[in-house]
Amino acid sequence: MESNGVLVVGGGMVGAALAVDLGRRGIPVRVLEAHPPKPLTGDEPLRLRVSALNRRSISYLEEIGAWSALQPGRLADFDEVLTWDVSGSGRLHFSAQELGLERLGVFIENEHLQTTLLDVARSQSAVQLDAPAPTLDIEPGDSGPRLELAGEGTLDPGLVVAADGAASPLRDAAGIRVWEGDYGQHAVVATVDPEPAAARRTWQRFTPEGPQALLPLAGGAASLVWYVRPAKARELLALPEADFVRALEDAMPVELGRIAHLYGRASFPIRRLHARRYWRGNLALVGDAAHVIHPLAGQGVNLGLRDARALAEQIAEAHRLGLPLAHPPLLSAYERARRPDNQLMQSTMTAFHVGFTAPIGPLAPLRGWGIGLADRGGWLKRRVLRYALDGQ
Repeated sequence: MESNGVLVVGGGMVGAALAVDLGRRGIPVRVLEAHPPKPLTGDEPLRLRVSALNRRSISYLEEIGAWSALQPGRLADFDEVLTWDVSGSGRLHFSAQELGLERLGVFIENEHLQTTLLDVARSQSAVQLDAPAPTLDIEPGDSGPRLELAGEGTLDPGLVVAADGAASPLRDAAGIRVWEGDYGQHAVVATVDPEPAAARRTWQRFTPEGPQALLPLAGGAASLVWYVRPAKARELLALPEADFVRALEDAMPVELGRIAHLYGRASFPIRRLHARRYWRGNLALVGDAAHVIHPLAGQGVNLGLRDARALAEQIAEAHRLGLPLAHPPLLSAYERARRPDNQLMQSTMTAFHVGFTAPIGPLAPLRGWGIGLADRGGWLKRRVLRYALDGQ
């Protein structure tokens, strides 16, 4: 690969968005995605992993020409968020109406967004998309990871972007260390048809075992998320389908109703991670390669898309000025722009986790009182909601 181009390793939602952004600016970019998702068919059930896109992410996808390429029938607007603690009486209610908005955000299947972004990238003349990509051999090197692509040999791009996930081989080969921890929970996720059908409200309930949530999806379906200990997650997934559905109905609040159909279920561990630096040499990190937060507020993909936008702006500046794409001052500016935001969100989600899972016994009702106080918080409540929507 030419030394004046960008190599994005990982064509997930964040890596693909970055490639589309660079491609529309005419900056040569190559994307290596080893395992692209299967194309969606019009009548297939909703896929399991979903994300909540906030207003800022939607605006970014509109800006790079990807939003209009999504299938409207696979998107679900939501305009209310209801949160409460099973140990107390307080409830926190956010609504789009409070801010004079049409919606708070949109739920979308991760693979639908990823596939759409890859399709848009494929249509751009400045983008070379390898999906599925040949095997990439990554080894530590003096000035950054050494890359050997099967059938092609050594790659020498001007900038390598690690969009290869939380276990990033590129990050490790560059010697970038991380702070990480385990929340001691797994998220059990199920896509269901509830009765009554899910509306435009998402709810979240805190229990001593962990949070439970309903995320409304297209066509009245819903994604149920149940945070439990790893052993409990294994037990739930081992149950026959009917018993699993019964366990969900018994555990979830009455707001769920009953489950008419189960489309799929899975679980994944909940961890946190933050890279000690976002770049080294000619390597920059984005998305989960740089930071992983508790999925409690569904902000992971939104933070990753902000990474993509910020890094694209710095790469475009280097390109405009005729500087190396890995120009250290510009990569440092990218890190300064993104680290505080990512750290704040990670710390906030960790505080929520600790605050709502700590066994505080007779003081538990205070959490409900605190939620009720927050609901009456006026300006502060609106400020928190604005930050979740716009990151500002």
